[in-house]
Amino acid sequence: MRLLSFYAVQGLKDDLKFEIVVPAFLRKLAEHTFGDRLTIAHDDLKSDYYFTNLGMKDLLKGILSGKKYISPYQRAVIHDRKKKRIKDYVNILAFNVADWLGLVQVPKWRWIEKYQGYLDVIGLKRIRNISYEEFQNQLHTDYPKISAKLKTDVPISSELLIPEDLKENVLVYPTGTSRQFIPVWWAKKHLPDAYFAFFINDSDAETFKEMGLKIIHFFKEPGDIIALSHSAKWTISTDSFPSHLLQSATNKCAITITEVLKSRVISPAFEGKIVDSQVNCHPCLHLERKAHPVCAAGYKECLNWKNQIYSANITKSAN
Repeated sequence: MRLLSFYAVQGLKDDLKFEIVVPAFLRKLAEHTFGDRLTIAHDDLKSDYYFTNLGMKDLLKGILSGKKYISPYQRAVIHDRKKKRIKDYVNILAFNVADWLGLVQVPKWRWIEKYQGYLDVIGLKRIRNISYEEFQNQLHTDYPKISAKLKTDVPISSELLIPEDLKENVLVYPTGTSRQFIPVWWAKKHLPDAYFAFFINDSDAETFKEMGLKIIHFFKEPGDIIALSHSAKWTISTDSFPSHLLQSATNKCAITITEVLKSRVISPAFEGKIVDSQVNCHPCLHLERKAHPVCAAGYKECLNWKNQIYSANITKSAN
């Protein structure tokens, strides 16, 4: 969503030129999709600004060495926390001062429930004059062009194998490091005939396979995720990395929302289906499953997975 947003901003600001460092595994897809406007740089480039999700204490060393940061997440975390702590108010003050000094730039509070891609870019003072309406309009303008690119010659891994019968079946990306991960019992009960796609090194795939569910592996090229979706009858994805690719690649897709506000994680240009959270504790904080056995509300699995309306909305999306 960050590249998508910089692409939109570049369409609005001809006088600026963005050179963006992306992880190596994303480079081919980024150049294929956004290279006509953005310069996709190698990871050895010294950047003017670095995106961060760290607190101020952890940024001090970098600041003292001359680095400057963009922090679009810190305020979103504080906003979503049900009970504020003294630490949160100290962080707010520290980031306000750092933003005023130009050391750590942050988005204004009034945008905190808007699309995360906008929060990513609007922290930069030089482009804060772009209104959310202008930004949304540009996303809609760019969508047909980007979608067309993601249907043609998308870089994929040589190892990728697409089952012949995938075109007759639902494809599911059940992944997620937090509670958005689809429990295997839910998958077996509600989508027993679907294909479930996992990264080749994801050990959770074996649990699904042991339950008799059909498994597909994707590999290092993120284009694999897109290619599989284009081959499927319908795609369902949790709010995880695959969903951010799919929102620009296809409308034959449903995105399930568990912890984060849909207004923040769904592109305004996405025309597929959104299965919104049905539980009172939404939104909640992102807590990695293995490091945090229970969520902030004290549950091992998101309550949405036991909610009949939520489950029905997912299964109905594919019909």
